[in-house]
Amino acid sequence: MGYRGVVERALSSVRLSFPGREERRRLQALLRRPPEQAARALLGQILVRPTRHGVRALRIVEAEAYLARGDPAAHASRGRTARTEPLWRAPGTVYVYLIYGVHHCLNLAVDRDGVPGCVLIRAAEPLAGQRLPARAARGPGRLCCVLDLDRRDSGSHVLDRRGRLFLRQGPPPRETRVSPRVGIRQAADRLLRFYDADSPAVSSFRRAVARPR
Repeated sequence: MGYRGVVERALSSVRLSFPGREERRRLQALLRRPPEQAARALLGQILVRPTRHGVRALRIVEAEAYLARGDPAAHASRGRTARTEPLWRAPGTVYVYLIYGVHHCLNLAVDRDGVPGCVLIRAAEPLAGQRLPARAARGPGRLCCVLDLDRRDSGSHVLDRRGRLFLRQGPPPRETRVSPRVGIRQAADRLLRFYDADSPAVSSFRRAVARPR
């Protein structure tokens, strides 16, 4: 069985209900890591969202880290505002913003309470049985469209039953690659983008820039 078969077999056993206590504990530990570690660890985890089209489940395959300090590309570098307030909350808090007045982008607060580390979820692939193309969530705007997320979701938490989006554990990538982040002008050379080298849902821009790690 090839790697994709192993992943699909592992995913077939994932339940799309809210995670139990032990799984939530493991996911919380993952989210409490510094941004560059959390972004890598989030690859393979599953976003689950009940929508008007049924339950949507996507395996994260691409993420970017934005640092709490010394990162001019991070929204937190502009200070604490009403919009960016979720970044200062507990790790796992959802932060959704609008870019170009058109596309929503999903971010998760990471690190520690009061420390605005952040991970942008850039791409994910639908689980089998979702009746979605493999590249339906390729890119942050498409991902939010598939999950029906917008700025109303900011401030919710992925490990809170009351939220519209929650996180489940999934199989990690066989190979994770690293590159500079996409679409930024400041700190554009930092290797803070992480992606699953085997996934067709990863965005093509800068796909093969950096060495595998």
